[in-house]
Amino acid sequence: MASPMPGPSKQQPSNTTMVSMSEQKKSLNTATTMPIPGPSIEDYTIGWICALQEEYEAACRMLDEEFDGPETNEINDNNTYTLGRIDGHSVVIGCLPDGVYGASSAAIVARDMVRSFPNLKFALMVGIGGGAPTRERDIRLGDVVVSAPRGAFGGVVQYDLGKRQSDGRFQRTGQLNAPPTVLLGALPSIKRHHNDPKKPDRIAEHLKLMDDMPDYRRPAQDQLFRADYDHRDGKNCSSCEVGGLEERPLRFISREVIVHYGTIASANSVMKDAAERDRYAQDPELNVLCFEMEAAGLMNNFPCLVIRGVCDYSDSHKNDEWHKYAALTAAAYARELLYELKPQKVSTLESWAGKLAELQNDVREIHSTTSRIYAGVDSLNSDGHLDKLKKWLSPPDPSTNLNTAKEKRHEGTGGWFIDSAAFVEWKLGSRRHLWLHGLAGCGKTVLTSTILDHLQGIQTDSYVCLDFFFDFRDQAKQHLDNLLRSLAFQLYSRCIDSQQELNSLFASHEDGKKQPTTESLSKAVHLMMQRPHRLQIILDALDECTARSELLNWMETLSDSKLTNVYFIATSRREEELESRLGRWMDKENMIPLNSNLVNADIRSYTEARLRQSSEFMRWTSKPDVLKDIESVIGRKSNGMFRWAVCQLDNLEHCLDKDELQSALDSLPQDLNETYSRILTSIPEGRREKAVRILQFLIYSERPLTVEEAVDVIAIPLDPYGQFDQNSRLPRPNEITRLCSSLVSLVTTGSAGKTVTQLELAHFSVKEYLISTKLPEPFRYKFSEPNSRGSITRSCLAYLTCIKSGESITNIAAQFPLAKYSAKYWMDHAKHAETLNNVIESIMDFFQNSTAYTTWGHLFNAARDWNEHPEPNTIRPLYFASLKGLNTVVQALLEKGADVNAQGGFYGNALQAAFSRGHDKIVQMLLEKGADVNAQGGLYGNALQAASDKGHDKIVQMLLEKGADVNAQGGFYGNALQAASDKGHDKIVQMLLEKGADVNAQGGEYGNALHAASSRGHDKIVQMLLEKGADVNAQGGFYGNALHAASDRGHDKIVQMLLEKGADVNAQGGRYGNALHAASDKGHDKIVQMLLEKGADVNAQGGEYGNALHAASQEGHDKIVQMLLEKGADVNAQG
Repeated sequence: MASPMPGPSKQQPSNTTMVSMSEQKKSLNTATTMPIPGPSIEDYTIGWICALQEEYEAACRMLDEEFDGPETNEINDNNTYTLGRIDGHSVVIGCLPDGVYGASSAAIVARDMVRSFPNLKFALMVGIGGGAPTRERDIRLGDVVVSAPRGAFGGVVQYDLGKRQSDGRFQRTGQLNAPPTVLLGALPSIKRHHNDPKKPDRIAEHLKLMDDMPDYRRPAQDQLFRADYDHRDGKNCSSCEVGGLEERPLRFISREVIVHYGTIASANSVMKDAAERDRYAQDPELNVLCFEMEAAGLMNNFPCLVIRGVCDYSDSHKNDEWHKYAALTAAAYARELLYELKPQKVSTLESWAGKLAELQNDVREIHSTTSRIYAGVDSLNSDGHLDKLKKWLSPPDPSTNLNTAKEKRHEGTGGWFIDSAAFVEWKLGSRRHLWLHGLAGCGKTVLTSTILDHLQGIQTDSYVCLDFFFDFRDQAKQHLDNLLRSLAFQLYSRCIDSQQELNSLFASHEDGKKQPTTESLSKAVHLMMQRPHRLQIILDALDECTARSELLNWMETLSDSKLTNVYFIATSRREEELESRLGRWMDKENMIPLNSNLVNADIRSYTEARLRQSSEFMRWTSKPDVLKDIESVIGRKSNGMFRWAVCQLDNLEHCLDKDELQSALDSLPQDLNETYSRILTSIPEGRREKAVRILQFLIYSERPLTVEEAVDVIAIPLDPYGQFDQNSRLPRPNEITRLCSSLVSLVTTGSAGKTVTQLELAHFSVKEYLISTKLPEPFRYKFSEPNSRGSITRSCLAYLTCIKSGESITNIAAQFPLAKYSAKYWMDHAKHAETLNNVIESIMDFFQNSTAYTTWGHLFNAARDWNEHPEPNTIRPLYFASLKGLNTVVQALLEKGADVNAQGGFYGNALQAAFSRGHDKIVQMLLEKGADVNAQGGLYGNALQAASDKGHDKIVQMLLEKGADVNAQGGFYGNALQAASDKGHDKIVQMLLEKGADVNAQGGEYGNALHAASSRGHDKIVQMLLEKGADVNAQGGFYGNALHAASDRGHDKIVQMLLEKGADVNAQGGRYGNALHAASDKGHDKIVQMLLEKGADVNAQGGEYGNALHAASQEGHDKIVQMLLEKGADVNAQG
């Protein structure tokens, strides 16, 4: 009968079974307690390594016999061993020195063990570890985890030497070997026996070998706390609340010990962060079951199997209660494994002796990296910090572009550049920066992928390589800000020495609550770049960046003398702006045109391979002269344009006979524009409307479409009476490319174990052609922005209208893949097309359709998840139209009697929504219709505060003229003056003060306007406020007072101004208690000096660290420590 957990099964083997086992195995319960003389040194074949005393005690109890150890000749072996036999195997048990842990210590024990016992064949690393339970894997305390290969990993992964990629996934930087085949071969037999309830529970019998030691019995309580519930005070969980526990079902088992097989994560530090634990456990490539600290030191140079008993859940709720029982379950499994192995099989294996030199190197390598690992592991793991940074930065992932380029790359192409003198000299450092320029479609992005593959193959810890692909298809990859976010995150993930700068930027933005400006990001990245010994940056497609001037200004800073460690390669087309700006600081010899002859050689190689491999060209295999002719003509006319060659081969594939083929070869288009023109005009009439629709979406959409979204785009009828019909979808979605072959392509991307197929324009040159004046009619009008955006708007609205009332959001997501896109983007498209009559009619009809409007309102509200059922949409259409700047729609709604003062939405009402986005014309319309200028509600409380925060001075002037209350209280900032002061809008501050704004009004985020301006470093505004009588010592806000805020943020000019106006240098309050404490914590030595000269109390108590000396010492600011000590800081003061 099975029993529920907790508490093991009470079922025992029968007496008959016990006798049988005794006969077969010399009795499992007769381990010799007194040592007897044993075999010679050469007879010992198995090493058993432990890290803790309880592991060592449990291991020794598993021996059938214990021997007196033979004398060894190895004087450098400092280990103490217990020797014995288990079922014919001679076993050496060694333990790490007391209080010593980690991979290097385990490697040293193994190294010395093999010196003394040269015939050892493999090792068992047996002991305790921290479990990593998930919903799919019910791992509990006392279970056993055995290292076994899964996916790309050999059973153990050293996660503190891996890297987190920009998408958060784990990238291994080295490979740990799998356990020996002879051990893996024994596992299926153990599993079969252990999983069969009809078989005796032999592992349970092994546990009985320690029945006389009560400390090794199974504890009663097994508690798993939620990942978001941290440990309360104390050595145990007696102070932890029951409400913090995970709800787990009763566990019915027929075995005393449950065994799991898979990946064990090893590192030089203890895993005690539940959020980080879950990231590794839920990573589909890793699927970590358990965490420990020693195995990585053994796996590569000692054939080894790792066996861990689960003693805790790798979280902050650590205690020793389960250590001994978990050590016993692991030892019992190891004993069972040795009973399963045949001694004669073990004897035939290669011994360790030949591995000794390799292990010596491994020990040195482990030692050299351990300190670096410890320096970075806390910032990476603590409180899920890496995830917080990723969420804050939202860095674009360049790997999607890289993978797409690699898929297009033909083997062997690009080698000419890798071997070129320019690239070799760049790698050696005699050239710092290269600009590669070439024609549209010449294969620059594919060449970039070749360069990156080559560089990543020669990377070391001292050499860091970053990459970024500007992309016309993706708005998140078109600006300098996007580039900086990606580089910052890549650097943080790959270079521990660079982490402090980004951590400081994160902290200065209220731990990620506020977004950094592009300027502050640039400064942080500039500092981060100085840390690696050598930093290589590869930037692809500069010409696809939409903020070209900003990017080029930033690139010029890379020539800074402080960044002599930075080397970059950039690619783009040759354009006058790029050439002239880069030419200001880059030598001519480093501005390298991609040689068309060399690119042509790659094109010929690609053409030859495609003719040989494509099924469509197989029809000519009996006529090799025809294939030669194709290869010759394409190679001769391509003129270095890879893209042109691809399009021609796409077209030639369809030629069915030699006459048709020859005609096509004789009339090949001259360039890409002519190529695209022919493709468009050759689309059959019956497919043309759908082809145009899909191209409109791809040209003007803010992101690529999934293939499922694209299929629904062409299934939407735009006539007034048409209804979307799921039966109108393409039966084979991937065939959508046949609508406009060569102009679009399918790209498959993967993230977190999921793959998504997207439909994209095949190349940047396609988009350029379709929006150019070179198109023939009627295509020129069809692809014009107003017409295209109007078509997209109407398609989205028609699609949303077809969703039935009461449909759950789960069903909407599954059955209507275009719903989320339509809900999010239709208004963005409508803004460019709302003057078209058919667009206005569609919008107004949609607003009057209560079912569609309710569903859309729920999907559009980004603050809500996609819950099961949509809530009633109480926000009026006028609010949304005002928010998005739809002038014509607002006018139409007002003419139909919309309530201009209706409340609702994030900003409270339509007027505030229009103010917040700076839509002057809409503001004027709403005011003319009687909008209440002082209406309260929303994030900012009132319209004046919203406009002041956003810096819309014309609107602020308009509101003041309409009677807005300049001192109205409420909202995030408390009043308009504080909002303008925080954001640095000095012109608005001046306007508000002239209208009688109370300079000392209290409330809001900062407490008062002076505090806000001081915190943000707006010295001009600080001066204005002080001249208007601002109270320099007013209390309130996060920092307590203005001086504290300025000191924390490092604004020394403002600190000086405040002190000159009589700021109390010892005023108490806020996070750090006083200004000196704040400046000492952040390392602002100039401000510390100013404060001390003004009489700051060097021993004032309070704040986060207790006192200034403690703060400076904790953060490593030696200069400030010295300054404080010279001023009499008490070194014994408590903090």
